[in-house]
Amino acid sequence: MSGFFRASAFFAATILLTFGMIVTKGHSSRTWFFLWLAMLFVASVLITVAVWPRLPRTIPATQRTIAHGATLFMVGFLVLGVQLARVQVADSAIISERTHSDAGNVDVQDPRHRLMASEVQRGSIFTSDGKVVAQTDKNPDGSFIRSYPDPATAYLAGYYSPLLYGSSNLEAAYDSELMGESGGNPITQWLDGILHRDRRGYDLTLSVNQDVQDQANQLLGNQRGAAIVMNAKTGAIVAMASTPNFDPNKLYVNEGPQINAETDTAKAYWEQLTSQQDSPLLLRPTQGLYIPGSIFKTVTASAALQSGVAQPDTVYRDEGALTVGSRVIPEENRPDNNRIDYTLTDAYGWSLNVVFAQIGLQIGPQRMQEFAQKFGFGSDIPFELPVAISELDADPSFLSDQASLAVTAFGQGQIQATPLQMALIADAVANGGTMMEPYLVQKISDEKGTTLSTNSPSSWQRAIDEKTASQMQQIMINSVQNGYASGAQIPGYVVGGKTGTAEVGGDKQPNSWFIGFAGKTDPEYVVAVVVENGGEGTKVALPIAHQLLQTALQLDETK
Repeated sequence: MSGFFRASAFFAATILLTFGMIVTKGHSSRTWFFLWLAMLFVASVLITVAVWPRLPRTIPATQRTIAHGATLFMVGFLVLGVQLARVQVADSAIISERTHSDAGNVDVQDPRHRLMASEVQRGSIFTSDGKVVAQTDKNPDGSFIRSYPDPATAYLAGYYSPLLYGSSNLEAAYDSELMGESGGNPITQWLDGILHRDRRGYDLTLSVNQDVQDQANQLLGNQRGAAIVMNAKTGAIVAMASTPNFDPNKLYVNEGPQINAETDTAKAYWEQLTSQQDSPLLLRPTQGLYIPGSIFKTVTASAALQSGVAQPDTVYRDEGALTVGSRVIPEENRPDNNRIDYTLTDAYGWSLNVVFAQIGLQIGPQRMQEFAQKFGFGSDIPFELPVAISELDADPSFLSDQASLAVTAFGQGQIQATPLQMALIADAVANGGTMMEPYLVQKISDEKGTTLSTNSPSSWQRAIDEKTASQMQQIMINSVQNGYASGAQIPGYVVGGKTGTAEVGGDKQPNSWFIGFAGKTDPEYVVAVVVENGGEGTKVALPIAHQLLQTALQLDETK
C-alpha cells in the first residue's frame, strides 16, 4: 500500500470528521446523531487503512495478529477521543442546557447551569422603541426574579424556567448572550469566570415595534392565528404575533425563598398549557403549518412569467368549471358570470382557480417544484427561532397526477406553509426578487449601553429575477386596485396584496389569509396574516393586514 494512498486516506478522514463536526453541531435529533455515527464509522475505516501496519511474512503469525489488534484498538481509542471532543467541546452548550422529564414528571438539567442561573443577573430584552420585553431584578436576599411586563411581547421572549422547563424562543436562542457567556469581550468573560466575579448578562434590542406588536395581538384577539410585519428591504421583523399564547411569568422558577410557591404555580400552569388543544405554546408564525390557498398563486404566477409560459396580459378562458382527468374544478370567484376571458393579471386579482389550474398544467410538475424551492419550500429558513419547513407536497409522486398539479397551482393539495414562509414570498416580490434573511434581534449591548454587535441586513436567496418581480408587483397592485383585495388600499401609498381562503376539509371553516406589501413609492413593509378557520380572506385576514400596514407606515411618517 503506497504512502500516497495512506496519506490520502488519513486526509479524507480528517476532512470528513471536521465536516461532520460542523454540520451536526447543535443538532440533537436522532437523525443527526445517526448521520454523525455514520461519518465516524467511515472515518475509522479510512484511518485504519492509513495506519494499517505492513508486516513481512517472516514475522510470526501471532505477532502479526497482536500488531493488527493493537492497531484496531488504537483507531478505536482515537475515534472515541473524537466523539468525546464533540460532546465536551462542540456540543457542550446544547448538552448543558438540555432538560429532561423523568417518569415522575420531575424536570432535571445540568446542575451547573441551574447554579449559574441563580448567580447571574440575566440581561434584559427591549423592543426597538425601548419598551421592556423581559427583565431580571435582584431581590433583597440576593435571588433573582425574571419578569415579562407586556403580554403582547412576552411570548416572543419565551419562557425562562431554569429549575423546571429550561427555556424557549429568544430566551433559548440567546441564552449564552443573556447570561453574559458570549457576545462580549472573550478575555473579560474568561477572567470573570475564573475569578468568580459578579457578572450581568447582555441585553437584546429587538427590531419589533411595540405599537405594531400590540395592535397585531389586539386584532387577532381570541382567534387562533398569526401575523407578521417585516421590513421589505432589511428583513427586520416589526411585529410577530401569535394567538393564543402564554404568560412566561407563570413558568419562571429560580432559587430563593419563593421557590416552592413558584414551582407549584409553574407546574399547574404547564399542565394547563400542554393540555389545551389550541396549542398556546406553539409560535404560529414560525411553527404553524397551514394550507396557503390562493396566496400561493403568487408562486404559480411568478413561475409562469419567468419560465415564459405566460405574460401578464395572456388571456385564459374561464367558463365556470374545468375538468382535469376525473376531477371537476368549479369556479366560484368570477366577478361576472357572463364573462369568460381573463388575463393572468385579472385572474390573480379575481383569484380564479380555473385559470390557475390551467397555468399549473402549463408549468408542469418539475417547474412547479423548482420555483417552490426557489421561494424557500423544502428549506430551513435562516432565523433566530426554529422554523418548521414548508413543503409543496408530502408525497413525491403527488404532482405527477394532473388533477393534483392543477389544485396545487391555486394553493390546495398537499401544500403546507408557515406564515413566515408566506411573508418571505411577498418580500421576494417587493424586494426585486430577493428574499431577505428575517431577524428579530437588532443589537446586543452591555449594561452600560455599549453596543457589542448589530444584526446587519443580509439576503437569503433569489426567488425570481428583477423583471418577474416588477411584473408581479404590478399584478399584486392591480389586485388591490381592481380585485378582491381592494379593501387593502391605503390613500397616498402603493399597496399590493393577495387574499386567500384555504379549504381545510370536513365541515370546518377555511383558513383566512392575506399577504401583501405597502410603501410610499416603493414597497417598504410586507405583511402575512392567517386566521385559522376564519372564513373568507377578504373579510377577516385582509382587514387585519390593512391596519397593520397602516400603523407601520405611520411609524415612518413620525420619524
